[in-house]
Amino acid sequence: MKKNSLQITDRVPTPFLLIEEEIVKKNISRIHKYADKHGFAVRPHIKTHKSLEIARMHLDSGAVGLAAAKVGEAEVMAGLGPVDLTVAYPAIGQIRAERIAKLSVKQRVRVAVDTQFAMDELAGEAVKHGTTIGVLVMFDAGLHRCGISDPGQVVKLARYAEATPGLCFDGIQLYLGHLYDDAARNPESFERINLSWEPVHEALCNCGLKPATVSSGSTPSLENTHLVRHITEIRVGTAILNDYFVMKYNHCTMEECAARVVATVVSDVMPGRVIIDAGSKALSAKQLLRHESLEMGYVAEYPDARIIRLHEEHGWVDISRCNPAPKLGERLSIIPVNASLCVNLYDHFHMITSDGGVQKERVDARGCLV
Repeated sequence: MKKNSLQITDRVPTPFLLIEEEIVKKNISRIHKYADKHGFAVRPHIKTHKSLEIARMHLDSGAVGLAAAKVGEAEVMAGLGPVDLTVAYPAIGQIRAERIAKLSVKQRVRVAVDTQFAMDELAGEAVKHGTTIGVLVMFDAGLHRCGISDPGQVVKLARYAEATPGLCFDGIQLYLGHLYDDAARNPESFERINLSWEPVHEALCNCGLKPATVSSGSTPSLENTHLVRHITEIRVGTAILNDYFVMKYNHCTMEECAARVVATVVSDVMPGRVIIDAGSKALSAKQLLRHESLEMGYVAEYPDARIIRLHEEHGWVDISRCNPAPKLGERLSIIPVNASLCVNLYDHFHMITSDGGVQKERVDARGCLV
């Protein structure tokens, strides 16, 4: 982040969310270079930034479409026009199915599912609205959150999608969220995935259902995605902004972190500690283990400082290792532990544009939990 970013925004009251356009564009460029090298399509996951402006940057850079976590996010992104959308989440419930069907009347929409129940709800609404919804069957690559790994079960769901009016089988979605730190760099981690994934892919091909799309996501293992066989598309979320979690495990550098929360030191009366005006409502209460202590953010200007505790409006910062130390009234830029959680706390962010200006942007899909 530019050294003068805090000076440029010195009249913006703290705490506020600051995003640097130049870093966002560099991150997007790096993702596309990797994808182009391995023949992957890029489908950014907007759950991290929830911004129409940043989504436009994705599409202008050659993204094939967008992924969203929830139907509400997809509806907001549809404001960009007829964008190819994936709802990368099992959208259970007739109301969600109806909203997805209405979206699919105007543009291509896929939904990730791992049950026949979910498909029946989607199919009923698709038929009612005279449309077709694409289905991505969720393969469990090892996180054991959603998805299935048994070849017979995957084939059964794929066949059902292909045969059911209102649906079509578009492919497979998988998520590598269990891989980070050394595991995300170890080829053996990906070979273990292939041991369970290859039989699934083979079974689909043997019954005439070779998946046109095999979509993989997760930031820590992003640049080793090619070690998983048959991938055609990468869903990228956190990698667009990056955060302290990604940085801590050496999957990005501090210079590649595009988002900061800017806070002010409001008290220094306690020895070895200062209080900032950013608490859990500004940073989120997500914790990360560092130096055998839990931390809630990384202070860019003071690497030896540790944010050790958050209340709603206050943050405790241990400055006992800092020399010099932050002063009363000083502004600090903090890399959040989890960018997605942090961005969703704000109605707006301030973007430092590539030409050095400041632009206020909405977090357009904030709070879209349905």
